[in-house]
Amino acid sequence: MVYPFVFINGKILPKDEALIPVWDLGLLRGLGIFDYFRVIEGIPVFVEDHIDRLFNSIDIMGLDTGVSKEQWFAWITEMINVNKVETAGFRIVVTGGFSEDGYSIPEEKNIFMMVHSLADNDPAQHKNGVSLLLKSYQRDIPYAKTTIYVQSMQSQPEVKKAGAFETLYHWKGSITECSRCNIFFIDAEGVIHTPASEMLKGITRKQIITIAEEQGMPLMIREIKTDEIQNMKGAFLTASTKGALPVVRIGSEKIGDGTVHPLAEKLQALYQQKVADYLADRR
Repeated sequence: MVYPFVFINGKILPKDEALIPVWDLGLLRGLGIFDYFRVIEGIPVFVEDHIDRLFNSIDIMGLDTGVSKEQWFAWITEMINVNKVETAGFRIVVTGGFSEDGYSIPEEKNIFMMVHSLADNDPAQHKNGVSLLLKSYQRDIPYAKTTIYVQSMQSQPEVKKAGAFETLYHWKGSITECSRCNIFFIDAEGVIHTPASEMLKGITRKQIITIAEEQGMPLMIREIKTDEIQNMKGAFLTASTKGALPVVRIGSEKIGDGTVHPLAEKLQALYQQKVADYLADRR
């Protein structure tokens, strides 16, 4: 469910009145970026990191809005307040703007913001772990959070049929990312591994890397090949709405003994504590 009020180019409108012309380049050409984060107790979680990533996506895609970080923070706060948000998902979208010829990119870009209700996480997923499908695919612009999710959307029936949670992408044998998450592996010595490049660097991924460094956990950020999966003893993915979610199977390959690795459980607990500390600092 979308909350009652939506932001369009500086105005907050009732969602039924929040309409845009059909010549928006995000619709016509897929020229758009977005960011998404949780709001808990009315507080946007790790919002500073998300705004930094938003600016990175804007720079990569050439979608300069002329809006300062301070203004973004003010708009986000206003949207949370007007919608009376306690716990929800917050989405920011920037598109190429309104183009009457459907191709030329105007100077003025479009900014949309909306708040979504969040479904409760299934505790069984963290208790039992989830499975992933393995697919060869490389996003066109992996370092920007673009609105282009065609491959992910087309894979939904296959993912559902397989009873999987997500799709894990690789390109020419190198693992990159899931369609909406980052991936980590744990080897027999307890070393944590995560891909280094050709993927979107998620905010939860960043927090998990920081936690590992703070805890003195061995971690390697490197190229990971698909043929290494069979030797890994644990895995987990990271996402804003899931934290560190254990993975017990990738395609036909069982990870370790097929149960949740204790280190994945520990990192999830540490991540939840980091979120709690962040909220406590901002109450």
